Amino acid sequence: MLSFLLVEDDVFVAARIDDLLVDEGLAVIGPVGTLDKAKLLARDETLDAAVLDVNIVGGRTDDVADILTHRHIPFLFVTSCERNELPMKHREATLVHKPFKDADLMRAVRRIRLELREAFA
Repeated sequence: MLSFLLVEDDVFVAARIDDLLVDEGLAVIGPVGTLDKAKLLARDETLDAAVLDVNIVGGRTDDVADILTHRHIPFLFVTSCERNELPMKHREATLVHKPFKDADLMRAVRRIRLELREAFA
């Protein structure tokens, strides 16, 4: 079972994403709503991928994205930010805009699953 880190500080949005990921047969690490905890898990936890909000309690998740990139762990952003508000090095990451449709988020998650499957085939 693939494990996805979920970084989201809005409890309602986090619960919705968590439900969608679980329904997809994924193990969810989190949801995590603070930057310090997100950085710790991104650095130390065994993960296959991640879903990140950009702005959470404690600041922006830029450092979390950096850690994941360094570990070669794919991620996507679920945020109300525009692409040009992301750090330059992460502007090519998959971006799902809030408010999002479940189908849009799941299409992005399935794309990551497919990439992971192909990488390990």
